[in-house]
Amino acid sequence: ARGTANAMSATARAPRMARGVARAALARHAGVRGFASTVADDTPGGIFKSSVANKSGLAHALDAVMREGNHDMRAFGRGTLAALGSRAAFAKFTAAHFHFYSELERRLDDAARGSTPTPSGFLWRKFSQDLRRAPALESDLKNLLDTTPGDHPPTPATAAYMRAIVAAAEREQSSCAGGVTNQESVPALTAHFYTRYLADLFGGSMLGWPTKRALGLKNVPQFYTHELFADADNGVVRGGNDKKVTRRAYVEAVYAAINESGAGLTSNAKDEVVREGTYRYCISQIIPRLFDHTDHTTLTLFWQNSKVIEKSAL
Repeated sequence: ARGTANAMSATARAPRMARGVARAALARHAGVRGFASTVADDTPGGIFKSSVANKSGLAHALDAVMREGNHDMRAFGRGTLAALGSRAAFAKFTAAHFHFYSELERRLDDAARGSTPTPSGFLWRKFSQDLRRAPALESDLKNLLDTTPGDHPPTPATAAYMRAIVAAAEREQSSCAGGVTNQESVPALTAHFYTRYLADLFGGSMLGWPTKRALGLKNVPQFYTHELFADADNGVVRGGNDKKVTRRAYVEAVYAAINESGAGLTSNAKDEVVREGTYRYCISQIIPRLFDHTDHTTLTLFWQNSKVIEKSAL
């Protein structure tokens, strides 16, 4: 009886919790009072609009993924809320992310290895120390959720995403056979780098505190933090030799490196990278978030609160 009462109480609190999570996340995203960046216009939207490097080249082409509405914030919000329905749901969510980030980072490491890295390998060499996520996800599973990746094998949708990463890596390697890169070489892994790590830099960190509060975790998940950030609230990041640079400057460097990765590509090769990014964005952001991590209780909470997140995300 007590367990039933507790479950009912949790369900009754869910709409209020959802509203709080939505408000906090959106406040951090928009930079309003209480979550505002102290660096002028250093919110995700401000960075996106003020960037110079994303106005041309491969970065501009990949940004079409967001400009043309392929990033469905409503589906993102509903899926994220489903993952916050319980610690068990969040453990599945985190394990799924561990599996596909591990696959992506393993393939990027291979692309960066040796004296003739692929274009995506060059890109990864510059940022892997700062942006690598798999160790943080594994730590979250162990230290916050008392489980391991092995306890949560990849679901069919997660496995499909991992296969897509492998296929992209193999396609890039074959187009750069013998270490030779030309206009027809397709840096397909750059599309996966873009869809994962730019999202992390732009807005992923805004979910850390709401996740901690919603699930009663002892700490903010490491997945939503970066050691390179000296202060997550004011957008300052640490550069080389302990110098401080803004989040905007770091994102600008990433955009510029993406353009270097795609320098000289033919229009057909560039279009192939963008198609990879658009299609994989749908797989990575919607399918694993919305369908892989739901049990009956989580689905109940999801349907009760999806309208809250949907209205907030618009």
